[in-house]
Amino acid sequence: MEEDKVGQYLENGITGGKELHPLQKKKYLGTFQERVITSLTKEQVQTLDFLPELEQKMEDHPDAKLLLNGALPYPSLRPYIQLAEKTHNEFSIVQREENETDIFLVLAAKQEVESPDVKLEKAMPKQEENQDESKQSLLDKIKKLLN
Repeated sequence: MEEDKVGQYLENGITGGKELHPLQKKKYLGTFQERVITSLTKEQVQTLDFLPELEQKMEDHPDAKLLLNGALPYPSLRPYIQLAEKTHNEFSIVQREENETDIFLVLAAKQEVESPDVKLEKAMPKQEENQDESKQSLLDKIKKLLN
């Protein structure tokens, strides 16, 4: 019996202990999905279009921590670090391989939050509608105006 405990202790020391929801933590830069207030993909982080919405969420959650994927170069991360300093939120740069996760920024609470949609969306449907309208023929546009 004592040998089993020693064997288990050695095994945990070598491989690490059991981790709760490891895939979830890998995807969300080390935090659980239920703590995620919002998240951004690589493209969203690089465009900087979501800074105003992110700033509002950071002000709404002053105890939240900003997690940034270290696979991005520092110039891409700098505006978000400055935003965290401005709003007095903690931040961390988490080292992940680029292909490990499609999430490159997470705003995480210390406790579980009620947030059904964690991804920020910014006027995407309107842009798609405009693209559809530009593909319409002149005759279709005239018919639409007459109806």
